[in-house]
Amino acid sequence: MMKRVLQVILFSAAVSELAAAPKFAPLPESHELASVWNDPDFAKRLMGSYGFASDAEPRMSPEEQGAYRDKVVPLLREDPKKALTILQGMAKPSASALFDFTLGNVYFQSEDLTNAIKHFEAAIAKFPDYRRAQKNLAFALVRDGKYKEGILPLTRTVALGGGDGKVYGLLGFAYLSQGRFASAAAAYGQALVFEPENFDFNLGAVKCAVSTANYDHALALLDELVKLNPDREALWNLQANIFIQKEQPAKAVTSLEILRRLGKATPQNLYLLGDLHMAQETRDLALAAYSEAIEKDGGVNPAKALRAAQIIVSRGAWDEARKLFTKIRATSANLASTEELKLFKLESKVAMATGAGEDAIRVLEQIIERNPLDGEALLLAGDYYAKNTQIEKAEFRFDTASKIQGFEADAFVKRAQLLVQSRKYAQAVEFLHKAQKAKLRDNVQRYLEKVELLARAGQS
Repeated sequence: MMKRVLQVILFSAAVSELAAAPKFAPLPESHELASVWNDPDFAKRLMGSYGFASDAEPRMSPEEQGAYRDKVVPLLREDPKKALTILQGMAKPSASALFDFTLGNVYFQSEDLTNAIKHFEAAIAKFPDYRRAQKNLAFALVRDGKYKEGILPLTRTVALGGGDGKVYGLLGFAYLSQGRFASAAAAYGQALVFEPENFDFNLGAVKCAVSTANYDHALALLDELVKLNPDREALWNLQANIFIQKEQPAKAVTSLEILRRLGKATPQNLYLLGDLHMAQETRDLALAAYSEAIEKDGGVNPAKALRAAQIIVSRGAWDEARKLFTKIRATSANLASTEELKLFKLESKVAMATGAGEDAIRVLEQIIERNPLDGEALLLAGDYYAKNTQIEKAEFRFDTASKIQGFEADAFVKRAQLLVQSRKYAQAVEFLHKAQKAKLRDNVQRYLEKVELLARAGQS
């Protein structure tokens, strides 16, 4: 009994000097575990692992106790790194597991995770029920990004009676990283018993609920988090995505608009907001969201801006499209040639739809001259000629497009439409069959059946 008391006193002396250190192998603030790992209380607990738990510790001989007291403790007080050499000499196969554990701790504090893991494992090999070694091994593995490997020592720590908020929280994180959502949810539930206000553990529980499609539970958890942390952009973003999954776009819009008003909406958030507004036919709001996204993006991602423009054009929002074209050209000064051509084609579509077809066809012919295999430009040019009763030119453009992979079906349908206008129904049926062979579509099939009726009526 006296020996155990001496051990407690011995290690307490070391801990009292080390506990003042503010951090223990800290993580960058951008890391997803930074708020857990860099928590001062968590660091103090890790520092405290230099101490001694008399109920679950490997024993030391009197000689080992004396060596530790006289040689190791003074160095730990001064600078733990200075204790490395002497600890390396003491951590022999026949020595107490406590030396391996302490050596692992020094390496861990110095962020040498490879050696820390090695020596924690050595301590466990000597003393399998060494709870603190299991716990610190788990922490070192998680700190090293080895989440899958960290699960076993975390669960072993719990089994040995060492489960606390951080152990359960990191276990939930490790399970979540492996796609084991039900297990992660259970672990986070236990973590929240110890630390109900912990933001990351609550957020982890939300992610588990989302991953198991338990959206109502996820939203209930999020409501609490949002009330306590209204300035956390991740919460509003996550809430919006859950509403989208539940097919509640209006509520998703509300979440994203709040995020926008907080000034924390990313270009991706704003593009999504624009899409949602377009789906609800609120074109002016969509334009505002898209324009803000383009400004925030600074023109570095023109593909997303052009996609937004394409959506607006596809909905026939000509005025909004023109304004967005202006915004894209103002912010994306150096468009790549392919992006420039795409923008030209979108502008041509709007021009033809609003009575400025002559301007559009000049641009389209220039595009075709530069790239005779631009199927989209060929189809647009054919549309212009068909609309302006230049049938031969239209047929030529559609025929050329029908020979380009990916444009065959649309080109055949457009040829058929020209023939229907000329009441050449039988020939139109042939082209529609070709279109269906190239790409089967329900709407084209319905059109084909109507034209077949007209063809039969004509024959009779």
